[in-house]
Amino acid sequence: MNNVQQDLEIHKQVYQKLGLCLMLFFFAFSSDAQTYNHTSVWSRLLLSKQVGKWIFTGDVAYRRQNDFRQSKINFLDKPLLDAQRLSVGYRSKDWLFSFAASRWHAYQILGKEADFERLPTVEWRFTPGIEYFKKINKGTLQWRTQYEYRSFIDRNAGRFRQRFQYRLPVSQANNLVFLQEFLFGSPPNSTKKYEQNQLGVTFNHNFTDKLESEIGYRYIFRRRRTTDEIDNENALVVGLMLRL
Repeated sequence: MNNVQQDLEIHKQVYQKLGLCLMLFFFAFSSDAQTYNHTSVWSRLLLSKQVGKWIFTGDVAYRRQNDFRQSKINFLDKPLLDAQRLSVGYRSKDWLFSFAASRWHAYQILGKEADFERLPTVEWRFTPGIEYFKKINKGTLQWRTQYEYRSFIDRNAGRFRQRFQYRLPVSQANNLVFLQEFLFGSPPNSTKKYEQNQLGVTFNHNFTDKLESEIGYRYIFRRRRTTDEIDNENALVVGLMLRL
């Protein structure tokens, strides 16, 4: 128990320092830009099936956001996104190679009056990726890189995602998951080289070896595509994962 507490204290200190550095970076980065603060909820249901070294996954996501005219904290006021994704992966000892196809129906995140006039967009996304797993102390570090080819009704765009995730067991059935992810624009038709940063932590509970839940927090720093405006999103994360 003492070792677990020591590990938690070490990781707490590391993420406090990382969070401070990121906050200073974002402050410097956005000091001359118009910024908007938001609250939201990100929910998802994920089903997966492993056949040998192959992993097949399907998941649905649903998100809502606050309406700043009504409340700054009620994240259930307005829709934000609904999405569906299918993916297939091949897992070796330390590597996972994957490809996903998904549909994203997204609403404008609400920061100003003009945002209420913008229509939702439909995006088809095709995503090859690679992920590396490394045991560190009692936990597992995961590094994932993905390229997204994004197809809209009026344009196509590209984006790279770089994610670092550390899963730390705190008991036989419970884990803490720390996440840091950067999103960079890339060809074709990228207007922002640095688009997003996501920083989060979740508490994951295994009800059985096949059913897992997650609840936590994620901070999203997001640059708008055609302006210098910045959105700061604070999201409650909830999810359910079922392994068939």
